[in-house]
Amino acid sequence: MNGPATNSKVHEFCSPQRGASAQVAGVAGAAVDRATRETILRWRVNRLFWVKDALPPAMRPRHAPRDAESSKPEPLGFRCWSGDVDVDVRSPLTGGAFHAMPFAEQVDYLRMWQPETPNWDGPTREGLAGTFLAEVKTKPVFFFENASQFTGLDPVYATALVRGFSEGLEGKGILNWEPFWAFASWVLAQPDPETEIQDEFSGETQLERRWQNSRLEIARFLDAILNDKLASLPLTERAAVWQLIDALTRDPNPAPADEAAEGKCRMDPFTLSLNTVRGEAMHAVFSFIHWIRSHSPEAAPSGGNLDDVPEARAALEARLDAQLEPSLTIRSVFGANIPRLAHWAEVWLCDHLGEIFPAQNRNELGDIAWSTYLRFSQVNSKAFTLLHQQYTAAIARMLQDGLVEPRDRDARVSLGQHLVLCYCRGGLDFEQPGDLLAAFFARAPEPVRAEVLAFVGRSLVQSNEPIPPEIFARLLKLWNWQVQRATIGGGAGYQEVVA
Repeated sequence: MNGPATNSKVHEFCSPQRGASAQVAGVAGAAVDRATRETILRWRVNRLFWVKDALPPAMRPRHAPRDAESSKPEPLGFRCWSGDVDVDVRSPLTGGAFHAMPFAEQVDYLRMWQPETPNWDGPTREGLAGTFLAEVKTKPVFFFENASQFTGLDPVYATALVRGFSEGLEGKGILNWEPFWAFASWVLAQPDPETEIQDEFSGETQLERRWQNSRLEIARFLDAILNDKLASLPLTERAAVWQLIDALTRDPNPAPADEAAEGKCRMDPFTLSLNTVRGEAMHAVFSFIHWIRSHSPEAAPSGGNLDDVPEARAALEARLDAQLEPSLTIRSVFGANIPRLAHWAEVWLCDHLGEIFPAQNRNELGDIAWSTYLRFSQVNSKAFTLLHQQYTAAIARMLQDGLVEPRDRDARVSLGQHLVLCYCRGGLDFEQPGDLLAAFFARAPEPVRAEVLAFVGRSLVQSNEPIPPEIFARLLKLWNWQVQRATIGGGAGYQEVVA
């Protein structure tokens, strides 16, 4: 800042008619206490320090901050307040106080306690639900075998109860399942349309479903027990557990708006399936088949037609009807479970491959099922054999698909990874006529080939076990083949591949 014009502006800004010091000085005869003096001094430090060298000589003694009386100025930039922010929800009772209550009083307290609304800093139902969940985890079997006592609770407490079971029942033995079936059936019987729900903190309302979170927790819990992650579920409970799964497969969540690009959620379909009621219920259908087969392997030979699980078969076939189930989320669940179907129900899978992956009239449902299979399923030799036609078709159409997604989400990259893994296991050989791996590298765009080979390198570096010599030899052969192709072509189309 220099020159007369600049000095004039500084003088105008610092004159007695402007600023905090001028306002104080303008109060005739007012006594200026120490705090006010400190405020004025701080103002001068922060405002004038940065222009002190440009102040006119006559102004410096009065307005320039004096080192003996001031500290360093605040940094330039946006001024903001910084401090502790309490974002935790609050419970009306401590965990110890709730634990000290007899069981009947705990139930009554959950039924009767009401928070204030709006309630910015007081106790909330969510806070009490956290206290309740912690209590359930201390005695999960007791609460589980008394679950029917909690019918009639607010949905937030029902959700906490089931989540407490999911977090506390691992390795525990359950003698009586009936109370939980009664409680869960009561939850699923509650009418649950979208309705205006008032927020506890702000008092504002928004359109939501009151029981959706409770239903989601039940679906997750069922999937966990069917996969033997929690208490062991005996086959005698087959009818009861299926009744709940069947009801949950008809839940309206996810709705079409949830899957829309401009909708509530930006998750990919498979991730959305793990966070929606009907999606989790469809995972539970596949887990139900696994549970039946693992507990009664003599019921049907591997590779059957799902005759031993007619209830699950009917549910799967119903959800393959695009008119009944147009959801991309649900179709992704089929794609993710292709290896399980190949092992359990080879005949059924072959009969329905055309519905899961339409060869004619390719559509978005089939594309989602295929990309989910490639991205989220482990390579399985039986599934690879059954899907040979689908792999061939995917290779043939690679050039039709633009690079519209990040490479780690591009189904063509996942396709190449599948093929390389099959090659490592000896299932493919690029030197043989009609080989799928050779066809892939012949048609894949350069960025896709580069990412597939980078995947090979990362896998070798990150392996925690020694690489078997035969696999290392095959991968070295693959790399030399790609280098040879790049050399013959003068490097065209291989800049990313050999970088």
